[in-house]
Amino acid sequence: MSKTALVLGSSGLIGSLLLKKLFNHPDYSTIVTIVRKPQQINDPNLIEIVTDFNSEINLDEIEQIDSIFSCLGTTRKKTPDLDAYHKIEVDIPNQFAKLGNQKGLTKFHYISAVGANANSSNFYLKMKGEAEKTLQKNTIKQLFLYRPSLLIGNRAEYRLAENISAKVFPLINFFLRGSLSKYKSIEAEKVAQSLIENDLHSTSNKVSILHYNEIINSINTTQRSY
Repeated sequence: MSKTALVLGSSGLIGSLLLKKLFNHPDYSTIVTIVRKPQQINDPNLIEIVTDFNSEINLDEIEQIDSIFSCLGTTRKKTPDLDAYHKIEVDIPNQFAKLGNQKGLTKFHYISAVGANANSSNFYLKMKGEAEKTLQKNTIKQLFLYRPSLLIGNRAEYRLAENISAKVFPLINFFLRGSLSKYKSIEAEKVAQSLIENDLHSTSNKVSILHYNEIINSINTTQRSY
């Protein structure tokens, strides 16, 4: 197998972990990243495209895109402008879903969030919900919507609230069972692992929504590590 994967948000928590796994996996011969500034990564399988996302993205040098992993995300603190926020969370993933369809795209993976709902009063969850809804209108053969709760991992930027929650949530996880299990915190590394497992092995329906249990099960089914 020789797959070409395109990664959005490769400098973020999940995206950076995913990128390392893709480089180490024999089934991926080409990894394309779309970035605002060079990441200083030297790998023979990497094609890095630098853009400000305002101009047209040229993918002419890419003949085939088998999979797209959208790990983009922002916060109101980093992106106070609501139009810019909407562009990151909704417009860019949708733009690349369309571009991917022109290149033979078969699977699109989108990192959403637990509680995502286009009608939510919470702006963050509303944007994630809108993105999910928009992506489902595309003719993607298989769409995977990941809805993790609190992500555990080392972020490049410091987030006080998340750092505090990261220490508390693992203690609470034991009590989150049944319908509440989707609110369990989860290691970002496991989400990244799930992305690859589903990309390579899932033959599920056209649209798959994955909360905590589904993410963990996708890893446990194969017991691989990259």
